[in-house]
Amino acid sequence: MRLSNKIALPIAAIVGLLIAVAWMAGLFADKTPAGLKEQQQAFKGSIQNVSIELLNVTERAPGSIVAKENTLVASRLLAQLKTLTVRAGDKVEQGQILARLDDADLKAQVSQVKAEQDANTAQLQQAKKQLERSQALLEQGLVAINQVDEWRAKVDELNARQNALSQQLTAAEIALGFSQIQAPISGTVVERLVEPGSIVAPGTALLSLYNPAQLQVQAAVREQQAAHMQVGDKLKVYVPATSLTQYATISEIVPVADSSARTFLVKLDMGLMPSVVPGMYAQIEYQLEQRPALLIPSHLVKQYGQLDMVQVVDNGVLSRRYIRLGDAFGDKVEVISGLSKEDKLAIY
Repeated sequence: MRLSNKIALPIAAIVGLLIAVAWMAGLFADKTPAGLKEQQQAFKGSIQNVSIELLNVTERAPGSIVAKENTLVASRLLAQLKTLTVRAGDKVEQGQILARLDDADLKAQVSQVKAEQDANTAQLQQAKKQLERSQALLEQGLVAINQVDEWRAKVDELNARQNALSQQLTAAEIALGFSQIQAPISGTVVERLVEPGSIVAPGTALLSLYNPAQLQVQAAVREQQAAHMQVGDKLKVYVPATSLTQYATISEIVPVADSSARTFLVKLDMGLMPSVVPGMYAQIEYQLEQRPALLIPSHLVKQYGQLDMVQVVDNGVLSRRYIRLGDAFGDKVEVISGLSKEDKLAIY
């Protein structure tokens, strides 16, 4: 009897444990069909029909602001830079003197040529007088003709030298003018590349300038959309850094596509925009072809965590339907999947 009690107690404990596990697993609960666990209910309120609409869809392409008119201001001489009067950000006018080079040697060269020109002019005047006297004496038979020819040759030689000196003087004055470096365009200084005291050679860049009134947007546009664009079309340009929007005109479509990105480079001319400078990020906006889309009012969509849900009325019965959404268009949102145009939505 004592042995049977020892066996019965463990068996009873095991059976009790198995019953508890089965109860926690829900074996004794009523079965619920898969899917939504909420009980469907009849709906007697207002409904919203789902319909297909044609959308005028716009697309944005990233781009950047560049200066259509920019230049490097360079030296044309080998000389020492004496002064540089502007710095980055300064506004300059076309023809304004920006820098001066050491011009002592150039001024000396101009003075030397002028002195030689004065001396040659005096010799030329004297030679012309001698030629006139020789011609008069020749008519009287007092000198030989070869003496007249010698003075005529001398006059011709001095005339030729006078022309050569005039050209040398012009070249020297032009070189002297190059010592004062002027702004080739009106604009803004981007960068100061050298400092006074430096020895600059011909072609050495001193400054970089750009014209803020001649800006351009360059953007890569998908080849399917670039095929519908033409030079002269106006597109909307948005600059996020300044929150400014402006229309720009297509001035060029590069006729070679980027084979890796399948895009075309489109250039648009734009007017002056306050606080917009080259290098800024910009977006161009253009309209795509109309396409059909299933749209529903945004307020009919409820969120459950990361899921979007609407209440669908089917044969007078209200049920929950999970959907996948696309872009919003005003007070409506596009439904990508989960609904069809025959469905009816409950308004609540």
